Amino acid sequence: MSRRSAPARSVLALLLTALTAFAVAAGAGPATGSASGSVSGSFSGEARAGSVTSYVAERIIGAPSFPGVAAWGLAYNPVSDELIVGDYVSRQVRRYTRGGIYLGDLRNAGKTIGGVASALGVDPRDGAIYVAVTGEGRSSLDVRKYDKEGNFLFDLDMPGAATWLTVDHDGNLWVPEGFSGSVVRKFTVDDATKSAQLQLLIDKAGPGTTLKVLTGAAADAAGNIYVADVGNKVIHSWTSTGEWRFDIGPDPIRGDLRGVAIDDELGRIYLSDAVYGGIRYWDMDGNYQGVISGLGLQDGEFTDGARQIAVTPDHHVYGADYGSFRVQEFLPDGTFVKVFPDPVMRPDPAGISQARGLNVDPVTGDVVTVDAFGQRANRYSAQGELLDQYGRRGSSPPEGMNYPKAVAVDPATRDLWVSSFEGPPGVVGYTFDFSSVVGRPNIPRWVGDLEFFGGKLYALERRPGAVRVIDPKNSKVERTWLTSVGLLHGLAVDPNNGNMWITHDFKPVMYVVTPAGRIIRTITLPGVGWGVAIKGDEVVVADTTTGYLDVVSRTTYAVKGKIGKGNGFGFGQLKTPSGLQFGPDGKLYVMEQVSSRVTVFAPGPAPAAETVRPVVKIDAGPMVTGGQIVLTGKATDASGIAFVEARVKDLATGRFYDGKAATYLATSTWSPGVVWGDLKAASWRYTVPATLPSRSYAVTIRATDRRGNISLLLNRTVAVP
Repeated sequence: MSRRSAPARSVLALLLTALTAFAVAAGAGPATGSASGSVSGSFSGEARAGSVTSYVAERIIGAPSFPGVAAWGLAYNPVSDELIVGDYVSRQVRRYTRGGIYLGDLRNAGKTIGGVASALGVDPRDGAIYVAVTGEGRSSLDVRKYDKEGNFLFDLDMPGAATWLTVDHDGNLWVPEGFSGSVVRKFTVDDATKSAQLQLLIDKAGPGTTLKVLTGAAADAAGNIYVADVGNKVIHSWTSTGEWRFDIGPDPIRGDLRGVAIDDELGRIYLSDAVYGGIRYWDMDGNYQGVISGLGLQDGEFTDGARQIAVTPDHHVYGADYGSFRVQEFLPDGTFVKVFPDPVMRPDPAGISQARGLNVDPVTGDVVTVDAFGQRANRYSAQGELLDQYGRRGSSPPEGMNYPKAVAVDPATRDLWVSSFEGPPGVVGYTFDFSSVVGRPNIPRWVGDLEFFGGKLYALERRPGAVRVIDPKNSKVERTWLTSVGLLHGLAVDPNNGNMWITHDFKPVMYVVTPAGRIIRTITLPGVGWGVAIKGDEVVVADTTTGYLDVVSRTTYAVKGKIGKGNGFGFGQLKTPSGLQFGPDGKLYVMEQVSSRVTVFAPGPAPAAETVRPVVKIDAGPMVTGGQIVLTGKATDASGIAFVEARVKDLATGRFYDGKAATYLATSTWSPGVVWGDLKAASWRYTVPATLPSRSYAVTIRATDRRGNISLLLNRTVAVP
């Protein structure tokens, strides 16, 4: 995704910013908050008296927003003649015609599949659909089964992880162990007992070959199975009874092997070679024939390589272009045919798909966030206006991001450091405007938090559990603390003494660790903590269990209070709070993973009780942009605007769009839009990323103020050309 330039600031504002930056760098001005979430000294506009337990919700920055489809899983259903597409970001599985027309989603008892939709498989006998489910905190078992119409039947618990799968012509389910193992299992599935029986386990290939990291799988008409092996850069092939046949590769395979597909009639074996970016193909004897596509951002190119791939009866080849929110279609000779959706349905620019890390620029007070599933960093003003945006799915800097989950601002230089959690490019430092890369330390992946203290960058590795202290000037690791307590979650550094306050990944405890790496205190929290921020003698911890922000005494280590209204999506409630930091204005900025937003808390009291309705207006002008419904307007209220929400009804189906779940439901639902600017006279925007051409939608808008008063409803009918 291209970077958007921030709006030009006035000459006076630029001069003031420069003078402030110089004063801070020289030590002549007020002390700013470190990226650890610590604040000392005083700032203009900061409330100096009282505990942070008096803080109340002031505003919300951002809102949930998802692409029309973040295509990862992909399979052709020969019974329904549909393409089934797994949406990795929205946790949905979507159905399309071969022409790319959206038909609907697989139906679930909840609003989503209960985890991340990975590889898909279809039983060619009856069109039944299998979905591999991954992701932390998922509620679904490893594999879900649906009938051909998309009705959920049951889910299955596999012996190991299930990221990839396929179904052969006899209806057998094949599951490579995925990214965490080195076996292939074959099951028969019994609908009557809703169970899977293991028929075969394969743990060996050819002589002298050890199975390594297994990914994509496909079966041919004879029942032979083909499985990609990332570690060996080959495709292994076995008979239906598990006898090894041959390996394909490693030449010319580059790496990061993903989907495998078979065209029996044409006699081809296809493989997504994601490092190269294209789809390679061989004949059925393993002789290399050529490649389709490559890396790039244009039509006919894959942003970060195709994920799962599929072949239709006309021999067309389809690839899930996860990084560009689309599926691409090619002729067997590699000629590009089309993409769908067309145009691509992108999330709202200021929206958030999966909120994780947050930091506040100590000079401007801008709020910088990283969106793990959006694969981007956003810079907002303290009033919620989107100023800048950078990043796209990729494994190489400068633009490439690989599930970014932490961000830190260097107080001395304003350089931004971003951690790609899942692997390359890893931790990368950028200039404040993302114009160039300033550093890239060579450290392991799984960095879940980044903080600055004393001119050094602290990188917390979630697993196996470590903190590495890095010199940002040369990207060298100066010291490392390896923990014996297990997985770690969040980190703040005490500006008074350099002690590290570290939360545990799944236990309700927080550790106080000296700079030398000695644990001097273990604090029991009300729930499992995540991000940590320090202000004066108070330590604030994001409590993912209760939805509150726990306040702990920095000197006595006692839990002394809490901020917020507990679990939920309401104003002042928090749903899985993650990163947090005090800004130079003294306010507390809190990222919420599940709510996909930032809630800003400020010193109380809350506005006085009143019953006056807020007023909301819709701007005149076009309501459809790039095939998507995009509405904008203003909302006013003396107590301040909390939300502007939309209810969107597809008049053809009677179903309502749920912006949090990114799907259409039978029940009426309200979805929050993006709000920014003056709280009493706010601007707003709502984007529907999943609309169809030649359809009409009934859209209703309402505003809610900080006291809970709701405006009169505004109704519009929007026709999408």
